Amino acid sequence: MKRTAFVIAACICCLGGGDLAVASKSEGKPVTVKVEIGKVTEVVLPGKIVKVIKGGQPDSVLVEVLDHSIYLLPKTDTPAEIFVSVHTGESYPLILQLSQERDIKVQVGSPDHQEFSTRTTYHDVMDLMKDLLLEKEPLMSTVLPHEGQIFLQDQHIQATVSQAYEVGDWRAYVLTAKNLTDQPVIVPVQQISAPNLLAVSSTRDMLSARGEANDSTKIYLIVRQ
Repeated sequence: MKRTAFVIAACICCLGGGDLAVASKSEGKPVTVKVEIGKVTEVVLPGKIVKVIKGGQPDSVLVEVLDHSIYLLPKTDTPAEIFVSVHTGESYPLILQLSQERDIKVQVGSPDHQEFSTRTTYHDVMDLMKDLLLEKEPLMSTVLPHEGQIFLQDQHIQATVSQAYEVGDWRAYVLTAKNLTDQPVIVPVQQISAPNLLAVSSTRDMLSARGEANDSTKIYLIVRQ
């Protein structure tokens, strides 16, 4: 998920369910994070993240880092352990525990910055992308009547609009992309183009054959009007 913003790794996904309460964890000690396969969990560290190491099976979990936050998207039932280091030199082992009551957001220790709860506008496109990935309706947005419209289609994939928002000078789209073929296909995120495109992300890098589990995914786009 070597794209811009889970963007483009992952992918950084599809929430729904789980506990929105921020859990307070001890600094420097192993942190147990409840996660669910195919769903994103955000972990906020008390300092800017400078290094991430995966233990076990590296491909079992997708990871995206943005300043103080790390976004985790497990892909298998044996997700790797994650070791996160921040700019102060402290390291935090994250133990991922599969649960249908996953953590949506976990706060580790005491952050050295103010978090997003008081934000009323977006000054950075990444802030808007984070809310889209967490399946939050963008702040101060207007819902646009584009649901069901085909955004892009080729012989392999069709992507239709699930939600569309106007957010100041930006427009944000949540697309549902489906595999039209009987073979697995790569989600062509890096090939997606649109006028004034600012950021794009997807929840999966590859789709299973049509009719199988994981034959669809979400794609998130932000464009400047």
